[in-house]
Amino acid sequence: MTPRINQLLMGFGLLAGLLLGTGNTGGGVAMAIAGAAGAWLMRTRPGQERSLW
Repeated sequence: MTPRINQLLMGFGLLAGLLLGTGNTGGGVAMAIAGAAGAWLMRTRPGQERSLW
């Protein structure tokens, strides 16, 4: 995995853990799904470094 994907997954994972820890289960699950979807989209076009914006 590229460092950019690792940063994306760690960021969304930390936010999802924060939401789950504060009792917002739906938000935590949504953030986990958003992180997985973002990583999936970054891997669909190999060969160049991209950002989400």
